[in-house]
Amino acid sequence: MHKRYYFFFLVFTAISVWVFAVAGASRDFLSVYALDIGQGDAIFIETPQRHQILIDGGPDARVVSELGSVMSFWDRSIDLIVLTHPQEDHMFGLLEVLRRYDVANVLLTGVNYHTRTYEEFKKAVEKEGARVILAQAGENIRFDDGAEMDVLFPVSEVAGKDAPADVNDTSVAARLRFGEKTFLFMGDAGMQEEAALIHSGENIDIDVLKVSHHGSKTSTSRLFLEKTTPALAVVSVGAKNKYGHPHQDTLARLRGVPLYRTDTQGRIAVYTDGERISVTTEY
Repeated sequence: MHKRYYFFFLVFTAISVWVFAVAGASRDFLSVYALDIGQGDAIFIETPQRHQILIDGGPDARVVSELGSVMSFWDRSIDLIVLTHPQEDHMFGLLEVLRRYDVANVLLTGVNYHTRTYEEFKKAVEKEGARVILAQAGENIRFDDGAEMDVLFPVSEVAGKDAPADVNDTSVAARLRFGEKTFLFMGDAGMQEEAALIHSGENIDIDVLKVSHHGSKTSTSRLFLEKTTPALAVVSVGAKNKYGHPHQDTLARLRGVPLYRTDTQGRIAVYTDGERISVTTEY
């Protein structure tokens, strides 16, 4: 069953400190940041009406410092946290976020995964009193400013079920739409999940791809890239990491797609007014 969630938030007047000079547009734009948190994932999204989404939190508390760089200093709330899957390089930093910010909603798979950090995370969510949304294809989160997020994977609910041998195979895949532009966030999904999306019947022809699993060779297949046709791609990855991410095979498959990397360029900001896309990097 397809579910739809509507978030309507009180809009208050404040002096704007952000100017969309990069694309020469007004305040009617959406911002997506790949935060520079080392070997892990943390994606921060701010919609035109300042609704804020954090997808994963990286391997440590560096995410808090990064949030301080992209959020107003007085802003201590986040509307939605998405935990794509319960591995520490995506989850650990969320513990500190839950301590320091008022979090209204948390979307997660609820898959059984027996680690101390995951148990701490679930307790922190309960203590926060955030509304829990179980991720399943068909879930739709619509904001009141034209931004919309769809869960594309897992195809069926996995809450309460034991994780497979590779918990990456349960990663939430989420599509974000604003105007004519579409983003796809893949967590640590492997080629098996990519194949499921290809055959799902969903429209996965997108503009911006958050490359799966830090550019691992087991993700981002050639067929997946042919079906998604990204205009640009972003890799969240740590400098000189021990895994060799992003892998040379993956980089070869991405050849021809403008690629941005947190290990060499720091924090990456992608802006869109729904018609155009602009990118800035920290360095």
